[in-house]
Amino acid sequence: MNNKSLLGINLNSYRSQLGQTLTEETPFEGTLLENITFGDKTITTDQVISVIKNVGLKNFVKEMPTGLQTILYPEGKEISYTISKKIMLARSIVRAPKLLLLKEPLDQFETSEAKQIIDFLTDKSHNWTLVVVSQNELWKQKANKIVILNDGQIINTK
Repeated sequence: MNNKSLLGINLNSYRSQLGQTLTEETPFEGTLLENITFGDKTITTDQVISVIKNVGLKNFVKEMPTGLQTILYPEGKEISYTISKKIMLARSIVRAPKLLLLKEPLDQFETSEAKQIIDFLTDKSHNWTLVVVSQNELWKQKANKIVILNDGQIINTK
């Protein structure tokens, strides 16, 4: 990868460069802050605040009496589906990964909100490579390359 042998790669170092959000991911029991940072103390408050703003969690955090210390329940119980998805998205980007893999990250979002988040994620100022699996047509407007699969086989590229 990048003209380097995979044999000598440190897997933990490699994985630290990845961000991902999968459809089946949900928050775990812990604070909102812990869910975003995964307990990583090297992540700054500024990083957390920036990501909260950019994924549309700012109003949710403001509405919670204990803000970032709000306790979340397993599997996102007692919060909406879209809030749960935003928390997972925040977790995947808070470290500014080099490769960001997203599977249906914005399903069930209002169109205007999805567009704002897509604009943020596809902004050229980010150094990540973004790979998105989605049926949401809004992604097509920002994609450099589109690969259409059917039963795991490539049937078209654009």
